[in-house]
Amino acid sequence: MEDSDPKVTGSPITENNHIEKAALTGATSAVLTEVIGTVSCKGQNDDTKPRKDMALGGDDKLIDSDDENQGLDPGDKILRDLANAKPEKKKKKKKKSGKKGAGAPTGFEEYYVDVPVTPEQYEEEKAIYHPSITFSERIETAIQRYAAKRKFDSERKDLFDKYMTYGGVDSGPKMFGGGIDQQTLEDSSAADIATMTATNFVDFDKVDPRGTQYVVDFDGVLKGFLSSRLPATFNMETEQQIKSHVAVIRNFLNYLLHHDVCPEYVDQINAARDTCTLAEKQLFSISQACRLLPGDFNKACSVIFGGQYQGSYIGDQEWTKALDIDKGMNDDQARRIFLAGLAAHGDNEVYEKYNKHVTKKKARIVEDITTGLEIVEMECANPEILSYYSSKENPVKGLLPLGILRVKTWKNPEDPPEDLTEEEELELASKPKETKTYTFWVEDHVMSKLFVGMKFTAHVYKLSFGVWFLDTVLGAYCSFYQVLPNEKMLGWREHKYLPPRAVNRPPDLQLVTRQEETEEEETPKASSREGEAGEEYEQGEDIIVQE
Repeated sequence: MEDSDPKVTGSPITENNHIEKAALTGATSAVLTEVIGTVSCKGQNDDTKPRKDMALGGDDKLIDSDDENQGLDPGDKILRDLANAKPEKKKKKKKKSGKKGAGAPTGFEEYYVDVPVTPEQYEEEKAIYHPSITFSERIETAIQRYAAKRKFDSERKDLFDKYMTYGGVDSGPKMFGGGIDQQTLEDSSAADIATMTATNFVDFDKVDPRGTQYVVDFDGVLKGFLSSRLPATFNMETEQQIKSHVAVIRNFLNYLLHHDVCPEYVDQINAARDTCTLAEKQLFSISQACRLLPGDFNKACSVIFGGQYQGSYIGDQEWTKALDIDKGMNDDQARRIFLAGLAAHGDNEVYEKYNKHVTKKKARIVEDITTGLEIVEMECANPEILSYYSSKENPVKGLLPLGILRVKTWKNPEDPPEDLTEEEELELASKPKETKTYTFWVEDHVMSKLFVGMKFTAHVYKLSFGVWFLDTVLGAYCSFYQVLPNEKMLGWREHKYLPPRAVNRPPDLQLVTRQEETEEEETPKASSREGEAGEEYEQGEDIIVQE
């Protein structure tokens, strides 16, 4: 070409080259063809300004024919821009929260119910829970399948395992079971996997064909667990905590009924469910009562006559004035509460004895016992006593009215046995059991938290003029409180004889020991005797004789 001929910017674009570029660009081939077809050669219109063509990717972006783009074929330029373009980041799809999420149902919700059993499930459960199968096998299967279908948190799991252990079902990893490989998991059903990974088992020794060693008693085990084991192990301060604990056991009992695991024990399971309802009410009442007992009147008696609360008042100390705490009861307040209660409930005989003993300064504690008590009757303040406490002219205005609490002695099964000889035990067994009754004066608002049948252990004192008062309540229990022999079996393991372990001495120590033994054998033994007459020796010195 001569200089006067127009020069083409970049390499000449042929049809083949055009097709090759279009094939390389893929989805942009149509746009690339249109742009290439509209390109003019440099030199044909030198006087015109650089033209701005629309670029790929939107109406708002323009491609300038600046120095950087000079000498490039428009097709090459587009290919270069496509190669340098950063790929758009794909938006991550949000994972849908499935049933295993934090908000998934756990199976312990208040109104949760198991889904209806399908015909296939019914046939399956009819086979695995058939009455011909022993109860121990059926209940073990039911426990394992139940645990697999519930979402336990740490506290619920701990409670459920302790309930199982209390009822004779071992809880913990299966010994010598080994791991489960992936192939076994793929070839097994959900029920089989639940069985293989279960942590609750019934030992073979629990299956007694004679039925003399172990007895199936759903209600009895539950009463023992809820009344003795549960309060001693878990926090029972609030009503919500108590209901949450009891709901775990009720949920399991409902599962047994829903899947017809043991139809021969349906009555026991229903009785156990009623015990759950009763336990929720009584355990919360006990939690409230323990904060209020023994009541202001009994505290006043304790302060005046030398009980547990005497000298416990700290309201007169400077460091307690800014604190919102119970500062105790001072002597003036205690005397005011005591005299008001004595005037309200004391009869003429008690009043005369009190005046006589106070005059002679003989009012004191004459009897002190620690015993178990059971509430048999509660009598709130009658209208006459209420009017006495509410009278505007009465100096006792503002004090809380007293009711009457009647109790009888109760033997706590956890108390240690008395230290008696065999003769004393036989004599005590031959006598009929004596039941004593006591009457205490307790505020109405305290008695509202008590219930007939409630049991408690307390220090009680008798005053010289015949009035009994509660000094300290050591523990309170449900009306169905009982301690089962299962308590003693917790953590029990069969004793096995272990042969004495051989002691492997180091080689050096063995060599030294053998040398010492050899020297002892070669050295003649020496003994001593007293000196005979005519022999000279110092007094106190033994004569060594070689044997």
